[in-house]
Amino acid sequence: MAKALKEKRRERRVREILEAAMAVFEEKGYLKATMEEIAERALLSRVALYHYFRDKEELLKALLLWKLEELTERLAAVSKGPYAEAVAAMARAGVAFQEENRGFLRALYSASALPELVRDREFQANKGRLVRLVASVIERGQAAGEARPGDAGAWAELFLSLVFSATAKDYFEPEGPPSYDATPIVDLFLKGTARA
Repeated sequence: MAKALKEKRRERRVREILEAAMAVFEEKGYLKATMEEIAERALLSRVALYHYFRDKEELLKALLLWKLEELTERLAAVSKGPYAEAVAAMARAGVAFQEENRGFLRALYSASALPELVRDREFQANKGRLVRLVASVIERGQAAGEARPGDAGAWAELFLSLVFSATAKDYFEPEGPPSYDATPIVDLFLKGTARA
């Protein structure tokens, strides 16, 4: 019982640290953020923060995995129903997720550690779950005759790339207004995969 309570406290503290890190990354960007600022925001000493995360890169990885899990859950929650409706709902949920996490995603794109993070096994496993979720919707549409036959996994990767074009555009063109509209994504994807 005491062990379970201790674990719950640790999980809650890790979540508080991740929220603090996300806020600091949004304000300062990944490169300018410091572990001291994150510790201060989390109401910890810097030494205490290092008991949870050895460095900023490990903290970014934990934050990325947490957000990827959140995105997967959000898409899973709206992935039911007929093919076209599920695709549209997932696109809207994915774009809304980006809009809500805009600062974090901009910081993530600017992180020098990003290339190593995306090759990480744990990240790849979590990304694989997200791709399989989208692929399962496409396969369901194919089985129902609502989507053309084809490689559902490749189409899932394409769908996610289209969905995340909103954040990429925001990062690479920061002066212009961000485009968080899922309509063009849905139109393009469905016209390319749905049976006429």
